[in-house]
Amino acid sequence: MSLIDIQSLHFSVPTGHIIQKRKTILNDVSFSVKQGTSTAYLGTNGAGKTSTFRILCGLVRPNSGQVIFDGEVMRQGLPPKRFGFMPEHPYFYKNLTPHELLTGLGKLSGLSSQGLPQIIDNWAEKLDFTQVLHQRLSTCSKGQAQRVGLAQALIHQPDFILLDEPLSGLDPIGRACVRSVIQDEIKRGATLLFSSHILSDAEAMCDQVVVLQDGSIRYAGDIHSLLSPDAKWLIQAQGKPVWAQYSDLEITQTLDGTWQIRGANMQTRDALLQQLLSSEDTVLISVQTEQGTLESAFLHLLQSKEENDASHS
Repeated sequence: MSLIDIQSLHFSVPTGHIIQKRKTILNDVSFSVKQGTSTAYLGTNGAGKTSTFRILCGLVRPNSGQVIFDGEVMRQGLPPKRFGFMPEHPYFYKNLTPHELLTGLGKLSGLSSQGLPQIIDNWAEKLDFTQVLHQRLSTCSKGQAQRVGLAQALIHQPDFILLDEPLSGLDPIGRACVRSVIQDEIKRGATLLFSSHILSDAEAMCDQVVVLQDGSIRYAGDIHSLLSPDAKWLIQAQGKPVWAQYSDLEITQTLDGTWQIRGANMQTRDALLQQLLSSEDTVLISVQTEQGTLESAFLHLLQSKEENDASHS
């Protein structure tokens, strides 16, 4: 069951000072996010990711199209008590402490004043900012402020979590902490949609992916289906090279003399294996499949679109 259905969103903004034209930001964007899943919303800078999030939050209205949340058409953004949002660059009043900020936002999210201090303490511990909980936000580092921003999005344990670049500005320890907390929320049953330029994190946390390019959807579906075309096989062997006749292989040699032969053609792999097994001058060590990465699949997807556009221009 889909928690969110985004249907045929069109969004444009005016450009120019004297002659007003319009720039298309989103062009017929449609995708769904199933309940209890984690979806990465990917695209280059300017692809339209943040504009989509602003529409979901009710900060801007699309020119056409609609957003359906839990079976109901949303007129002015998602219901505040059922979703949590963290922008790419969260801004807070610098004279407040994280505790004061989260107290105010927690009450706005419908939490009771009585149990709120303990809830804030728990989130501060989870996200490792207890040491600055009662210091002014002006004294917090960028990474600490980022974790406070995530806490305000999650403090009321929303059904739907919307995060725009939640891992930017974090050191490796902070990234691991945030990833663990987000994964715990998914296990709790929350539905996640987030954008990130750190594709390895998106690959580790998400089972679905939506790729946006120039305001249009390039791919929407299971992440493993996107990765599978990039899968390669790897053969490791030692001894005399017997693969000179194959031109479509990537061949390297390690310091201990082991040959590493990579390719994508399965017929070539089977023929090479027969040759290695029948040769007295080589020893076959291993055969395995190397799954493509989300980064390589993402680049291939966008480059294929650019090459196709160039061929038709």
